[in-house]
Amino acid sequence: MHKIFRSLASLVLVATLAISPAFGIRKNQLTKLQENQHKSMHVIVMVHKDASGDFHGGLCTAYAVGPHTLLTAEHCNDVDTNAVFIDTVEKKAIKEGRVMSYTVISRTFDHQDHMLLDVSGIYFPNTIELTDHVRAPRQGEHTYQWGNPGSVRDQYREGLVTGRMAMPTPDPDDEDSDSEKIDATGDVYLIVETVVGGDSGSAIFSAVDGQLIGVLTYGIDDGQFAGVYAIVFTQAQIDDSKSDVLVIHAYDTDNTHTVKW
Repeated sequence: MHKIFRSLASLVLVATLAISPAFGIRKNQLTKLQENQHKSMHVIVMVHKDASGDFHGGLCTAYAVGPHTLLTAEHCNDVDTNAVFIDTVEKKAIKEGRVMSYTVISRTFDHQDHMLLDVSGIYFPNTIELTDHVRAPRQGEHTYQWGNPGSVRDQYREGLVTGRMAMPTPDPDDEDSDSEKIDATGDVYLIVETVVGGDSGSAIFSAVDGQLIGVLTYGIDDGQFAGVYAIVFTQAQIDDSKSDVLVIHAYDTDNTHTVKW
C-alpha cells in the first residue's frame, strides 16, 4: 500500500470476526445494472509539486454520477491543485507530461468523507445514481465493488456488512494516525473484504438490490475490513455539482501537474 495514497486507519477491533464473504450475485437480476456500474468506475490521481520539488498526492477510485461529475472520498482531495488525472496509473507518463489532466471546477463535500468533483474537459457516458436518500449499509447485507487496489486497475470484490462502530478517536501520540485527517462524524460501517491503498473512494453496492450504499474510507486491521460512512449529500448539493460545465478538450501544459508520486 502506497503510504502517500492512504487514508486507511489501523483500528483495534474488540472482537475477531472469521467470516468468508464468498457468495454469488444473481446475474439474471443485476447483470445490466452491474455492467453500467462497472463502466462508471474510474481511477483518479491528484498530485502537486511543492517549493522544494517534492511531490505529494495520491491515487484513488471514483465513480461517475453525472456527465462531468465524480463521487469519491473527501480524503482523496488535494487542496493544492485544481488538476486531476483520470484513468491513468502511469507514473512516468505523468512525470514526463505525456498524459492529459483535467480541471476541477468545483468540489462539494457532505462532511462524511465524501466528495463530488465537477470536472471540465471530459464526458462520462456511464453514471451511477446518486440521490439525497442513499440508505446506510445493513448488518448482514452482502456487498460488491470495483476498485483499484495498489494501483492495479479494475479489481472486483464482494463483502459482508458485519455492523458498525463509533468514529475512531484520534490518538494524539500516533503521528501516523489517519483518523484525525478524516472529515466525518458519523458511525463507521464495517464490511469484511480485502482493502488496499487505491481503493479509497470505491462505491459500495448492495448485492440485494444493486443500490449504492457507501463509499470506502478506511482499511481496518491491515485491510481485513472496509470502513464506510453514510452518504448524506443534499439534493441541492447534487444538482449544483452535476450542472453542466464548460468542456474544453485541451492538454494541460503546466509542469507542476505532471508529477511523480
